[in-house]
Amino acid sequence: MRVKLESDTAFIDKKFAYLFLGIIFSLNAITFIWFFLFSKLN
Repeated sequence: MRVKLESDTAFIDKKFAYLFLGIIFSLNAITFIWFFLFSKLN
């Protein structure tokens, strides 16, 4: 029971870590595209 609980918490932590990295990557991509389009318009 203890091993299953620890593995479940590790899986949840890994999932949140991937979600956090995905959000950061998406924000960086949006910012990069916005700057690219803004510099292209000017």
